[in-house]
Amino acid sequence: MGIFGNLFGSKKLKTTDSDFGEIESFSVRGNNVGWTFKKQFLNSDVEILIDGNKESLSESQKRTLINALNNESEIKSESEKALKEQFDNAEMEFISIEKHFDVSSISVNDNGFELTFQEKNDPYYYFNVHFENNKQVGVSIDG
Repeated sequence: MGIFGNLFGSKKLKTTDSDFGEIESFSVRGNNVGWTFKKQFLNSDVEILIDGNKESLSESQKRTLINALNNESEIKSESEKALKEQFDNAEMEFISIEKHFDVSSISVNDNGFELTFQEKNDPYYYFNVHFENNKQVGVSIDG
């Protein structure tokens, strides 16, 4: 590990989750660990970001994630409603998720999760659809 690795502790942790296989840390602060892995969702290889400790994923966040993954068609429908509304507000035509976006990531938190879509064409904005109980509750857009 180089000087920055020694200074900032960039050594990654790895473990095996019973449901998701091998997972790797992206953030370690004491016993709090941010875990990441890839999962197929909405016909894309999506990066999953979820909290836990040094041994495992947060059980409540894991349940939220599994529930979302098992209800893919509901999540897609809710996402399309939210994204269509954003396009309508901008007076643009929305055709489909597949036409306009690449699915980027799912970030799980204690209240639900955020599903991030990146535009396929310029200006390549990120549309973050926020979910609670598998229902979209808002959208934020990052440049």
